[in-house]
Amino acid sequence: MKRTVSKATLANWERLGSEQKQLVHRANKTDSLRKIFPDKYIINQKNKSKILAIAAWIDAQQIDSSAAICVLALQTVYRSPHVSAANQDRFYQTVVQVCPHLPKLPDEETWQVDLAEPDFLGALYQTLQAEGARNKNGLYYTPAFVVDQLLAELNFSDDDYLLDPAVGTGIFLCELVRRFGVPVAQVHGTDIDPVAVVLATANLLLQAPANDNTYPDVRVCDYLQTCAVKHPTKIIGNPPWGAKKMADVLDSQLGRADSFAYFIERSLADLTDDGTLAFVLPVSLLNIATHEPVRQMLLANSAIATITKLPRLFQGVVSDVCLLTVQKDVTATNSISFVQENRSLSMPQNALERMPHHNFLPLQAQDRQILYHIWQQEHDNLAHSTWGLGIVTGNNDKYVMSAPTDSDQQVEPLITGKEIHPYMVGEPQRFLKFERANFQQAALDKIYRAPEKLVYKFINNRLIFAYDDQQRLTLNSANILLPVVATHSLKTVLAYLNSELFQYLNQVLFASPKVLRGNLEQLPFAKLSVSERVQLEALVDSQLTGTSSMTTEIDAFVFAKYQLSPAAISRVKQVLASDVFA
Repeated sequence: MKRTVSKATLANWERLGSEQKQLVHRANKTDSLRKIFPDKYIINQKNKSKILAIAAWIDAQQIDSSAAICVLALQTVYRSPHVSAANQDRFYQTVVQVCPHLPKLPDEETWQVDLAEPDFLGALYQTLQAEGARNKNGLYYTPAFVVDQLLAELNFSDDDYLLDPAVGTGIFLCELVRRFGVPVAQVHGTDIDPVAVVLATANLLLQAPANDNTYPDVRVCDYLQTCAVKHPTKIIGNPPWGAKKMADVLDSQLGRADSFAYFIERSLADLTDDGTLAFVLPVSLLNIATHEPVRQMLLANSAIATITKLPRLFQGVVSDVCLLTVQKDVTATNSISFVQENRSLSMPQNALERMPHHNFLPLQAQDRQILYHIWQQEHDNLAHSTWGLGIVTGNNDKYVMSAPTDSDQQVEPLITGKEIHPYMVGEPQRFLKFERANFQQAALDKIYRAPEKLVYKFINNRLIFAYDDQQRLTLNSANILLPVVATHSLKTVLAYLNSELFQYLNQVLFASPKVLRGNLEQLPFAKLSVSERVQLEALVDSQLTGTSSMTTEIDAFVFAKYQLSPAAISRVKQVLASDVFA
């Protein structure tokens, strides 16, 4: 099955000057049949071979994997001496409602669930799912050590009503019971996946203390549509994210957004006053422009307690994650604790109101002072400039050549991201015959053929801009800017964008792995007098000759133009050498 390109992509092409919109389909992980073992999800790596053996047997027997794993859960519950007979029988009814036809499984040691593993059944369930289904349904469960780290930030009381609205196989609820001593009667869960609900129920029965005979309250329902819940004191979990976008979520004020945003919105509405929300979320929540509405909602309706950034956790998901804890409060004047790699810093929540796109990024007090000072200078921005995307051929093997052919005089050099260095474009290593009708995406001819233009690396966490006056083509790893900034020329804009100060601004304001137009348009270009423009252009011209580096002089010019003190300049260099936690 092919995936149709989104309306947002088509809008981007129009906005960035694409004359042709032939890229109507693209590869998508939701089509993938590959299966990935969740290595980070288990604590005992010896269980990996056992889980893989069970999964292989189920595949080889060609039996329904959902029914098989439900039977395994049922057998494990019946074997447990700590689960009451009444709960065993009730769990049987739960299972047969989901899987009426139960296959017979081998009675071998391989099929004995390791109850010391926080979620053996959940690890098996993930292993049985194809990558496409996991991406479509957001089936990426949180490892126990991350669950424990998030829950350790909370305080629990005897009157807590704790809810996981996307419970999965129950790892959050199980850790509450197993590690934090919360009674089963106080934990509640919902999920749209009936099999996951069966496994979550089994896990809670198996993890509960011997004297706790409460039958778990885990229900099959869609939290965003049909679930009626009491007002919880705490809502916890890892809601699905990146799985889909929805426009018809019940009573949502967000419009079209990522699924995790709707979970945040609904959770804040359901919580009791002063209730706590604690979620595992994609790090993109913190600084991607499309998530600005949910950041604004959090700022308006909650006191943000902690934001903890963690490295990539989920195999098959190319994203870091963050742990977010907030208190429902519309009068928040608190400080936020940002945590990363065992380092932390605090900043006032109201400081985020002044961040571009309301980004949730940490800043030391000195950084906030520097930013305030910079924005006080008379400045313009790139909002009126012309932008262009590099060519998407749709088949580089077919159209992109490593050497020009003698027989075809129309073959041209092609700039890719690899050739772009600060100020200079290296010798192109790829070539292309420009026939627009063959390509999936291309900017306007006048952009590629501009007498002079700036080209920049798109995938990079630094700003790397180069000058091109040879009307060369660019591949999609190299985008194009024709700047229009008051009092500036193309070359002075080039100097600013490559300067240390603008690297600092890009890092502290956006912290993005991509150089995005929306971010670039936020940057403040201090206005120049005629003599200053001539002076800076001369420095750039000397830099472009390649005979000697003028970057030190250019950096000094830019620092002086913004009237930064020696202490401020030192701080900029410190952040560039490390990060804002330094």
